[in-house]
Amino acid sequence: MIEIRDLHQAYTGRGGSVEVLKGIDLTVPEGSITAVVGPSGAGKTTLSHCISLLEKPTQGEILVDGSDLSRLRGRQLRSARRAIGTIFQHSALLRRITVAENVALPLRNLGVVHHEMQDRVAEMLDRVGLLHKADSYPGQLSGGQKQRVGIARALALRPRILLSDESTSGLDPDTTAQILSLLADLRTDLGLSIILITHEMDVVRNVADQVASLSHGRLAEYGSLPSLVADQDSTVGGQLLPIAALPLPAGFDTFLDLAYQDGDVDPEWFTRVAVDHQIRLALLGGTIEARGATALGRAVVGVRGEQAQRAIGALNGLGLSARLRSDVDRSGPTGTAISAASPDPTGPPPSGATPIPAGATAGATA
Repeated sequence: MIEIRDLHQAYTGRGGSVEVLKGIDLTVPEGSITAVVGPSGAGKTTLSHCISLLEKPTQGEILVDGSDLSRLRGRQLRSARRAIGTIFQHSALLRRITVAENVALPLRNLGVVHHEMQDRVAEMLDRVGLLHKADSYPGQLSGGQKQRVGIARALALRPRILLSDESTSGLDPDTTAQILSLLADLRTDLGLSIILITHEMDVVRNVADQVASLSHGRLAEYGSLPSLVADQDSTVGGQLLPIAALPLPAGFDTFLDLAYQDGDVDPEWFTRVAVDHQIRLALLGGTIEARGATALGRAVVGVRGEQAQRAIGALNGLGLSARLRSDVDRSGPTGTAISAASPDPTGPPPSGATPIPAGATAGATA
């Protein structure tokens, strides 16, 4: 387990001191994948450098199994670094040496004997599915293959922690999915704790167990991915499952925001509210997708004002969290509602999700 306590990092220049990290507290459970997200300048890269011990923090602790790595020096620091493997945004392979020689670099620097080094390289390349490319050069590989070599190199010293710093940035969707699947398998097979630094919410939604959001050097949100999606006040939850909502149709005057609270929500909840409770709903937008055996979902529905409280009670009883959207902006040209608890509903749904398209199911009434 990794514990980060009151982590600060400041840099001093001609203009004085600039504090980039401002008291970060974060726990990464053993064997989990924790995503760290945030806009440019939030402090993600600086946090990555502190965790990988490339930079010494100004203040705070980085604990691995109770040992504070930030206090180590010399040989102890070099030994501790072996427990942390890093995958970079660009694979950072040396072009003039083969794939096998690139993977062997950290082993050679450590002085591992030749036959053990050959065995370890073969094992790591086989694990990432590139043993047949051992004698190839980086220029002969695709972008996804280069990242796989980078992963093999990061695993060469058998680390317990894997730090992925924007490792899927710039890859096409299919290759990104393959890399994420590989990371998930490695977590399971090797018991790794993985910290995923990224700005891609599709990546987070597909593989993360926990999500930490940084803003201006501080921890803005932290929690399990399902809990953040279920929390209608969560900015990260809204970014993970954004909704493109239609305006209220004639005969409806009230918006309700919905979020799945129970992974076993009845998929017929819309029909049940209409049939069992005699409440008409207008389905204006939503995104629902499977996460293993659990369903994640958010939606926006319209209801008549006099039926709003009954609808909320019925929906809550079916495993959803329903609430009135109180901050409706009716001045826009389309009349689309915008909630501070949700992203701009005019934006596109996330790729890989199951949006409810306008003109089809969305806008249906019961």
